[in-house]
Amino acid sequence: MATKELIVLTAIFGVVLSLNNTQIVTTTEGKVEGTLDPSGLYYQYLGIRYGVPNKFRAPSPPPSFSGVYQANNPNVLCPQFPTHDPLAAPSDNEDCLVLNIYVPSFLNSTFPVMVFIHGGDFGIGSGSKSFYGAQYLISHGVIVVTLNYRLNVYGFLNLGIPDAPGNAGLKDIRAALRWLQDNIANFNGNPDNVTLFGQGSGGLAAIYMTMSDTTNGLFHRVISQSGTPFAPQSFDPRPLKTASHVAKSLGLISEEPDELLKLYSDTPIDEVEEAISKQMNSRSVFLPSVEDIFDDEEAFLLDSPFNMLALGKEHKSFNPVPMIISLNTVEGLTSTLDYYTITSQMDRIKNEDFSALDQRSLVVPKKEREEFRNTLTETYFTNITSDEALVGGIINLNTDFSYVGPSSLFAEMYSNTSVPIYQCIFSYIGNRNLGRLLTNSSLPATANRDELFYVFELERLPLPMDENDARIVTFMTMMWTNFAKYGSPTPDPTAGEWLPYPYHLEINLEPQYVAPLTPDRAYFWRHFYYKYGADVPRE
Repeated sequence: MATKELIVLTAIFGVVLSLNNTQIVTTTEGKVEGTLDPSGLYYQYLGIRYGVPNKFRAPSPPPSFSGVYQANNPNVLCPQFPTHDPLAAPSDNEDCLVLNIYVPSFLNSTFPVMVFIHGGDFGIGSGSKSFYGAQYLISHGVIVVTLNYRLNVYGFLNLGIPDAPGNAGLKDIRAALRWLQDNIANFNGNPDNVTLFGQGSGGLAAIYMTMSDTTNGLFHRVISQSGTPFAPQSFDPRPLKTASHVAKSLGLISEEPDELLKLYSDTPIDEVEEAISKQMNSRSVFLPSVEDIFDDEEAFLLDSPFNMLALGKEHKSFNPVPMIISLNTVEGLTSTLDYYTITSQMDRIKNEDFSALDQRSLVVPKKEREEFRNTLTETYFTNITSDEALVGGIINLNTDFSYVGPSSLFAEMYSNTSVPIYQCIFSYIGNRNLGRLLTNSSLPATANRDELFYVFELERLPLPMDENDARIVTFMTMMWTNFAKYGSPTPDPTAGEWLPYPYHLEINLEPQYVAPLTPDRAYFWRHFYYKYGADVPRE
């Protein structure tokens, strides 16, 4: 080892040895004490309350406290049903609105802030350190924040009445961002340089933050990994119907808002969660929706994503910021993990019940449904005698209608705002591709969540890393943190430049520009969306 390298390493080691094992920070509610991670790389403040939930409504600010709060609770989860998902765990704890802050220990300066919003189709998940270890990002000199927000019925029940107005989960995220604006400077964070990033519904939630005038100034950039509007799991055009449908599983047949409110308020959480878990596509039953305005509730979403994007900057609620969006090559591979849904779909298709192909994001008139279903059958299911062919058709249908098509349209509409949007396709196959590991896929393709653990460490299920994996970790975390710091993933174009829309950068060992994913299938989806899209205005 060269003498110069030895001196640098000795200096860093000396800094680590000289660090205190704890740090106390003053917040608007009181003092919180964080601890130094065993690596010495960062201080962690785990389980800080940013809000108090009000059932089905926006949260209240957290109470003040005396003394020093020991911020060492890493495993707080909001109510959700049991699954086999390694990024989730069952919970019935409603007092779950906490965030976790990870602050670099190796520099004495002000840091950009990256706020991560977890995925799970708005139905499951948590920002817990067990699922999202932030050390790879922190090594680039940023503060990382992860958070919880209310899920499924507790986060998204919209009955069109003051006591259940909708979007409580998005209002939780808004409250967390407001808390950070008031407090992150005390953790050496820069409140004027905040980047939201998330995966799946977390990335979509970050995009939703641009669609409310109540969040202006709370963040400055967005990174969305596999999350865009217009997909079946992104928006509910008929939330009262959704609430009524699930209520049948709890013994109530009614569309009366007050009766539904009483049912969901009085039924024990575990019983409600069990009823949700038995629905088709159970993770995405309750979703964001357009709200009515009530005196005692600060509304979040007052128009559909399509209308906002169509009007662009002219829409008073839309506040576009620079953005990165990413996709994997065959996102729908992980649809096979929802065993109940995919087996039900397969059985129905085998029996020629093609209503199994209907899309929640499309409203097809009754007289046109047969033709619509026939078109999808001819496109994706020419062979319904083979289970393998059936599964392949479902994977391709979900890839096109939930990811490729919606992402293509979203990028095009967002680019019309003249705010830069960068697109990438993650195609690297390595040891940390979680989606492929869970599906046991042998296809030469990347699945939903395959890119996620080249940005984070999965402490609950440690994944190996070889030299090539490490190169991808370095590349992705450098791009993500460059974007957070400078507003461009490649601030120094002399070493190569990632150009914004309409370019697509392939993330692999040798990054290069590539064609968009299956543009013919994206336009196939677009034809139906413009014709039947649930949030597309009709004459």
